[in-house]
Amino acid sequence: MDKKVVFDFDQTLIYVNSFTKWVAFLLSKSFKNGDYKLFYKVSILIFKRKIIKTISHQNFKKALVELDIRKDYNELFLVKLAEFINKDVLYELIELAKNDYKIAISSAAPENYLKEFVEKYIPIKQILVEGTTIEKNVLNDNFGLRKVENLIKQGFLNPKEEFDILFTDSYDDFPLAELAKVIHLISPDEVSKNKYEQTFLEKLIPIKQKKAES
Repeated sequence: MDKKVVFDFDQTLIYVNSFTKWVAFLLSKSFKNGDYKLFYKVSILIFKRKIIKTISHQNFKKALVELDIRKDYNELFLVKLAEFINKDVLYELIELAKNDYKIAISSAAPENYLKEFVEKYIPIKQILVEGTTIEKNVLNDNFGLRKVENLIKQGFLNPKEEFDILFTDSYDDFPLAELAKVIHLISPDEVSKNKYEQTFLEKLIPIKQKKAES
């Protein structure tokens, strides 16, 4: 049977929440470049979501993913995001690939920048990348149980199949954790740390602190 490993992205393969960084980048970059049409659209969405709270997180994310973003904006954002790569986790990914593990990166981050980031900054070619997309005008938010469903849909997992290793930071990945034989918990907050220790203590194994070459 194939050896399989699933990596979360935000606060696992990178140290930060990429979606939050992306929103802040779009707001700042559009203003500095005098791209006021984009600046206005992003500002209005933030106002509706954070200030008057008239749209859900899902609708906020969908509207942002649907924006027509200049290619050079995305390229510059990826350069900035690469500064936050967790080299310990990247090292583990590379070593697992060398040992013939099938690798999936599954994240709630929008796929429109996630896939390009993996292609440019993860030096392994055979990786399944699953992020949030829009399908038939509906947000397919790759989050929680949906991560499992999408990995099954892509043929990476079979229904109810156990897999070898999960790298994650959050209890949001409990549906994947239930199927994993080993869990590497990466820089979790206190809530996630406690929940994993209470529920999956026997599966938790720390990773070795070896860093990939810069």
